[in-house]
Amino acid sequence: MKLEKLFDSRDNTLFDLSGNKIDLSNCSVIDAKDFCEKKSGEDKVTAITVKWSYSGFDEESYNEEFLALFRDRLKELEETSKFAFIVPAADSDCTDEIKKQAFADSMNHCARRIKDCTSVIGFSIPDEYNASDFMELLLKKHQHYVFFSKNETVLNDKSIVRF
Repeated sequence: MKLEKLFDSRDNTLFDLSGNKIDLSNCSVIDAKDFCEKKSGEDKVTAITVKWSYSGFDEESYNEEFLALFRDRLKELEETSKFAFIVPAADSDCTDEIKKQAFADSMNHCARRIKDCTSVIGFSIPDEYNASDFMELLLKKHQHYVFFSKNETVLNDKSIVRF
């Protein structure tokens, strides 16, 4: 399933396809578990933090129950024309290359589980992983994603949206 791109980015800014700038200055950041439990309201665009422990540390421990619930909740956003982007969070040791790759693979697995959610604009690039490698990993199956960051070095790439 290939989704059509609904957003674009340039000059570190998010735009809809009509060219309207999407203001992220007051974008709320919500923990994925709170989001799934509907403990927080959504703005037009919401940043949702997905901790590594939520999605699972490796193929043997991916949390399919959480990911299914997360997908269902993201599908609800579609009904109200609201959107989100995912903010990966390494809440476990991510210091060596093997763990960094496992973290990126876990977030890629998360992306696969929510692949049909048109409410998902894209992912924030985690500081724990090389930005271009992370984007390449996700873009293999999700060409419509826009990427986000707060990291000034990463934002040298003007296609990445500042949030």
